[in-house]
Amino acid sequence: MALDLGTKSCGVAVSDPTGTLARGLKNLHFDQLVYDTLSETIKTLVDSQRVEEIVIGYPLTLAGEVKTQAKQAKRLQKILRQKMDLNVVLFDERFTTKMASYYMDSAGLSKKRKAQDIDQFSAAILLQDYLATKGKV
Repeated sequence: MALDLGTKSCGVAVSDPTGTLARGLKNLHFDQLVYDTLSETIKTLVDSQRVEEIVIGYPLTLAGEVKTQAKQAKRLQKILRQKMDLNVVLFDERFTTKMASYYMDSAGLSKKRKAQDIDQFSAAILLQDYLATKGKV
């Protein structure tokens, strides 16, 4: 499972059982101050989707610096590790939203649809990249 953490929503993607192909699952909307609620929702998805590992997008700057959003990703990682007996890793997510936007524009999706689905599409790109680095693809 991959999570693309934003300020108000979190895109969720999962892979097929073989760990070969990623697909967007949903967007979770949340209050950034209430990660406990978000983590409970993620735990429910982990159970229902039979997730073996969680990948959280780690939004470093182009210079590789850790800023506010990357710190939030680390915070969520810590919470999920405490609540679940799973490997929870951070993975560089630079350009995933731009790539998702490009693909969605190329597909001719409406602005409304793009706004609704971009986070989960970004999460799918993140997960596909992660699977590729693990030699699964």
